[in-house]
Amino acid sequence: MSYRRDPPTPSQIKREEARKQIMTAALKLFYTKGYENTTTRDIVKETGILNGSLYNRFKSKDEILFSIVSDAIVTFLNEAERLMNTEKDPIKSMALPMALELYIASRSENIAGLIYQAHQSWEAIEQFVDMYRTWLKNVWQELFHEHIDDEEFHLSLVSVIGAVGNLCGAYAHGSKADYRDVLEGLIRTAAVSVNMPSFEVRKTVSDLAELIEHGDITICGVRISDLDKVASQGQ
Repeated sequence: MSYRRDPPTPSQIKREEARKQIMTAALKLFYTKGYENTTTRDIVKETGILNGSLYNRFKSKDEILFSIVSDAIVTFLNEAERLMNTEKDPIKSMALPMALELYIASRSENIAGLIYQAHQSWEAIEQFVDMYRTWLKNVWQELFHEHIDDEEFHLSLVSVIGAVGNLCGAYAHGSKADYRDVLEGLIRTAAVSVNMPSFEVRKTVSDLAELIEHGDITICGVRISDLDKVASQGQ
């Protein structure tokens, strides 16, 4: 299951470039000023566009943030897909998206705060759940060859994604916990929630940490190797 889009038309490319320009400007301001202290007027000024151009693409500052996080989730799922294709390890692939969220949250309170803020909207949670469910159900049924109860699986994902958001909230409010320890606890909880078969949790966490810390994944327009630089800008 891929979240890559079909080749865009020239008009779509132009619109996407403007959208990315707005999101990049917003991210810079969110990092340096904080989400609450950033206004749409600030974003317009930073981007150098007209008010109407911004509102043609985003209804509000909240929608800009949601789009940033949604794009990040697409990145997470594409990385998980690549991992699945290369290592054929569905458990590790399923855990990679939440491992990435916790990792970047642990690196900067401002980044953690953005993720936490995006998890406060029920509409956003539902859309995040739908994105994960589409990918996970595909992997899950291929692995276990059994019917998945939609409602039960949906609620399980809501609980896991809600937990990730709250853990990012803890980092946003000063937690210094090692993300690997937090990830281990989260994976154990998720495994029970969705009835995963037995597997080595600590090895899974260790393998994911190696992949994340020594890979070259770009999240929210920022390379992981540059996260410390971003964190120092905003704090």
